[in-house]
Amino acid sequence: MLLESAYRLLQSVPAIFYAITTGSTITLAGLYMQNRSESERNTERLRHDALMRDREREMTLRREVYLACAEALAHAQEYLAAFARDADGQYEALVKGIGADLNKVHIVGSLATVQAIVSANEFFVRSVADLSLARLPVKKLREEIKAEEQFVERASVRRDEALACMRDMDRAGTANSAFWAVQNQVLVETQAAIEAAAERVRVCKADLAVQESALLRQSAKAGMAFGALVVKANVAIRHELELPLDADAYLDLMARSQEVLARHVDQFHARALVKREEAAKRSPRQGFVRWLAGVRHDETKAAKV
Repeated sequence: MLLESAYRLLQSVPAIFYAITTGSTITLAGLYMQNRSESERNTERLRHDALMRDREREMTLRREVYLACAEALAHAQEYLAAFARDADGQYEALVKGIGADLNKVHIVGSLATVQAIVSANEFFVRSVADLSLARLPVKKLREEIKAEEQFVERASVRRDEALACMRDMDRAGTANSAFWAVQNQVLVETQAAIEAAAERVRVCKADLAVQESALLRQSAKAGMAFGALVVKANVAIRHELELPLDADAYLDLMARSQEVLARHVDQFHARALVKREEAAKRSPRQGFVRWLAGVRHDETKAAKV
């Protein structure tokens, strides 16, 4: 009875009401689906934006680290190339703090990049150790030359004093006194000591020219060999920073450049060695003979006057 009443009630409802209700339900369902889809798109867009911001921060950090690393490697190469000329330690400032710049790559770099940096750093450390050992004979010869030159300077003062005394006695007419003989002996002995020291300086300078030339060549070759490792590190860094590069063409270009530089280095050091050997072979006695001849000429003119 109840079911029949409900059925009759439904039959009494106009059809338009069902149409309106069904249309509203479909519209609400469509709006729900549209809002849900839009919400998912917004969520995906926000997630993508967050990922892009994170990637940009990461790339910014990598750029800073890699640029500092590339600069440190360039300074290390310059330091190796100038190692033989760094007598006063002025080039050591170039490599101050490069360890920190290279170690930062271990934090943000891929394994390939880290391996390239580690290989370059290992070669740099070995080269500095080898060049330091090779520079010891050079430093020793320079110290010996400096000591001999200081001796010559002191002996020259004594010689000049003896000459001055002999000049005064000659003017006073007491050139035949015993004091004249003493001063003459001082002159002869100091001049002999000066010439012996000057000869030792000449020999040391000749040896120094050979040692410095070998050290210069070793230093230059170490710098160029290190440069080849720097090139590989630069390729790895560019790959990390997603900078397009034809790696094969770049490596070939740098290899040809290294060959040209190696030829220029060999030619330069060959010419430098010849010039240094020629300068070292000049006799120091010739200068003294001309100087002493000039002194005696002046004394003769003064006596005539």
